[in-house]
Amino acid sequence: MYVAVVDDEIDIAFLFRDALSQIDGVEVFAFSEPSLALEHFRLNSHNYKVVVSDYRMPEINGIQMLERIKEINPSVVRILVSAFEVRDEIFHKCQCVDKFLQKPVSMVRLVD
Repeated sequence: MYVAVVDDEIDIAFLFRDALSQIDGVEVFAFSEPSLALEHFRLNSHNYKVVVSDYRMPEINGIQMLERIKEINPSVVRILVSAFEVRDEIFHKCQCVDKFLQKPVSMVRLVD
C-alpha cells in the first residue's frame, strides 16, 4: 500500500514520511512539488490508499491537488493539512477532502 505526503516544506514532508513509515505494509513517498506527486500518483494510482497534502503550496494548493487525485482514483483517502485556517465554506464545498488536520499535527494523530 502506498501513501504520499506532499508539502512544499521538505522537512515536514520527510517528518510525516518517517512517522507514517512505521506502519507495517505501508510504503510512504514524500514530495515537495505537487506536480511530481501527481505524476507518481498517475503512474501508480492502483497502489495508493492515502494522500496527505499541505494546503498552501506554490504550484497548486492542496485542494486543487486532492481534486485531481480524486479524478484519477476516487477510492483514495485524501487528507488536507494546514497551519492556516481553511475557511469552512471552501473545505466543505470541495468534496475532495476526506479529513482535515490542523498543523501542528502530532505524529500519533497523523498515524491514526
